[in-house]
Amino acid sequence: MPTFDEVLQEAGEFGGYQKRVFLLLCMTGITFAFSFVGIVFLGQIPESYWCRSSEVAEISKNCRWSPQEEKNYTVPRVKDGHNDQSLCYTYDISWNDTTSPISCTSPLYSFTNHSLEQLPLKPCQDGWVYEEYRTTIISQYNLVCSDAWKLDMTQSSLNLGFLIGALILGYAADRFIPESPRWLLIRKKKDKAMRIVNDIAKCNGRHLTPNYFQITVSDEEVSNPACMDLVRTPQMRKCTLILMYAWFTSAVIYQGLVMRLGIVSGSLYTDFFISAVVELPAAVLILISIDRIGRKLPFALSNAGAGIACLITAAISKDVMWLKITLATLGRLGITMAFEIVYFINTELYPTPLRNFGVSLCSGMCDLGGIIAPFLLFRLAELWVELPLIIFGILGLICGGLVMLLPETMGISLPETIEDVENLARPLKSGVKKKMDDSLFQGHKKNDARL
Repeated sequence: MPTFDEVLQEAGEFGGYQKRVFLLLCMTGITFAFSFVGIVFLGQIPESYWCRSSEVAEISKNCRWSPQEEKNYTVPRVKDGHNDQSLCYTYDISWNDTTSPISCTSPLYSFTNHSLEQLPLKPCQDGWVYEEYRTTIISQYNLVCSDAWKLDMTQSSLNLGFLIGALILGYAADRFIPESPRWLLIRKKKDKAMRIVNDIAKCNGRHLTPNYFQITVSDEEVSNPACMDLVRTPQMRKCTLILMYAWFTSAVIYQGLVMRLGIVSGSLYTDFFISAVVELPAAVLILISIDRIGRKLPFALSNAGAGIACLITAAISKDVMWLKITLATLGRLGITMAFEIVYFINTELYPTPLRNFGVSLCSGMCDLGGIIAPFLLFRLAELWVELPLIIFGILGLICGGLVMLLPETMGISLPETIEDVENLARPLKSGVKKKMDDSLFQGHKKNDARL
């Protein structure tokens, strides 16, 4: 009797049918990209802004100040050792209540005979004046100072929607997927499964002989997936916890590095283009490595490499900006590889009855990371712009070490049961080569494309 993997191989592992599905999935990714990275451009923090005042605006008009002169003459300084100007406070004075005319070159000295530091301050109440070459949602809705967290919330809300969808639709996917022959066989719906496989073969220009329709169907009862199934046994529990952390780390570092482009100095469009282009060689490196040296080592190296690149970038001075950009780009390359490999490994480490549910639950940690990433980046950057990179570096290094504890899945058929998953680690523990079914070693270069 042929195995299901043999039937799929005969029907065509990556023919016209799979390519059509692949292109359709890519189209959904294109629409997703706009909403995912739009915050980088729409939420770019203005280089300079200060409190708006109608009284100051009138004086500025009469004195014919430039925006920079208005800022220099009327905006208070911050006592931080850098003599920077305040972004969120203004002088608590009435510009019109002065007995002497206001000087256009030293307007504040009309209100004090001593140091300007003695003048009272108050938070901005009438909005802000922005120096920027284009309007963003920050300047349009005044998402600065005490309302800066609302920018973080916009991106977090997007990821919250992804999380809710993953939890709801992930469970539904394991109950309503008639297009999956493998799932239908698990559910003992052989005739329906073989009709779909036959359609796949026709689309791929193949023909299935009658012998391939004699595939065996297990008599074992299959229950609906449950969360406890993912942690009930030792190997499943280890894989689940590590994969959840890997998804979380990939999301935090990836989204953090993307959004960071909007808060660092430089050419936003050029830097974004360069960092996006590196995702192409990342895909090539994955294709070259995963079927030659395995999944686990590239997964670990990409996470650790991204972490090291972030730590070094944080330590380099802004005076060597080209080097900072180069290392940050290498970090983006590494985390892109990690983000794509985690899909492979997550799919290959779960048995068929739990595969969609398990991937959905673990990838939910990706959405949780996406919810946290904006607050982690923008709030910590207010303390020190490089501090988020330190956090990213630590997360990446820890993840690189943890994924080395996962079993290698290269050349191994997709597990059908929880017992198959548990058996993945037993040869490593006993040191004895366990005899396996021939189907376990079928050419498995297209595991990710199989149904």
